[in-house]
Amino acid sequence: MTRPLLDHVQLPMPPGGSDAARRFYRDALGLHEVAGLSSPGQPCVLRFVLEGFMLDLREGRYTGVAPQAHLALRFAELAPVLQRLRAGGHPVDAWALADAGRASTEDPFGNRLELVELAPLPPLHVKDHHVTQIRLSS
Repeated sequence: MTRPLLDHVQLPMPPGGSDAARRFYRDALGLHEVAGLSSPGQPCVLRFVLEGFMLDLREGRYTGVAPQAHLALRFAELAPVLQRLRAGGHPVDAWALADAGRASTEDPFGNRLELVELAPLPPLHVKDHHVTQIRLSS
């Protein structure tokens, strides 16, 4: 049996929040928006592409979130993202944990996000070999 894969995450946004969502997710975080799932007369749904799955923001009555609930996104370089967030007036709390830089922020609607920098791979330990040192056996 194959293990399930994550398809999408959906976060709430209040009615009329699509412009603020785009400024945050598209402009500050750099996510690519694709055609949403909205239909005329239905609540607005914005869809952003993440590696291997989608992030949906759906208009609706906001019910609040648990303090520990959050979406964690991993970036190759965190510094430019944090700079765009701060320039856009978004709160950023940066810290280091183990071998990765981390930060937390909130989207314009109070949804918590953890931002993680992809830790570089440790260098491979390779002895200094020369071609003349390799022997092939038959």
